[in-house]
Amino acid sequence: MPKDSTVSLHTCGDLTRLINEAEALTCAVNETDHRAAVASLMRLALPHVGIPDFSDTPVNDGGYARKMLHIHPHGHFSVLAVRWMPGANTPVHGHNAWGCVGVLEGEIGCETYCCREDACECSMAFLSSTGLIRAGAGAVATVGANPEGIHRLFNPTEKEAITLHIYGMDLSRDPLAINVPYQH
Repeated sequence: MPKDSTVSLHTCGDLTRLINEAEALTCAVNETDHRAAVASLMRLALPHVGIPDFSDTPVNDGGYARKMLHIHPHGHFSVLAVRWMPGANTPVHGHNAWGCVGVLEGEIGCETYCCREDACECSMAFLSSTGLIRAGAGAVATVGANPEGIHRLFNPTEKEAITLHIYGMDLSRDPLAINVPYQH
């Protein structure tokens, strides 16, 4: 990150401050550094960030609810929150852009995958699991654009969990456009 850009989130108190700092960062650093810069910012801010209540947002068939919170004015990134019911899980997927995910409440599990070297179509037949992790409140992870970072997320507990996601693309027209699903 350039020396003239400042990150001062040791006193960050809310989501608006995180968004403002992320907007400044995406203007100050090279586009290839957005993911790392936003992840560093998120690690500093996450313990202090509160999000608007979205308990009225419908839960999908996977057991989770997504709420769009912000779209960068120039489309550099989108911010959304996800509420995970006990046992919720996503399909295996990659992303069409970089992303950062932070756990605000509860615990989230993630199973990662890699493509076989001979092919990487959007099919489970070409994937193999590379491991499982569990992450609690305060944890931040990043993902690169597909085929880097193929994964599935899930709530392995009996309590709700909430995560904050920042993706490096404009999701105003279609919040699901970030996902690259892998079919069975």
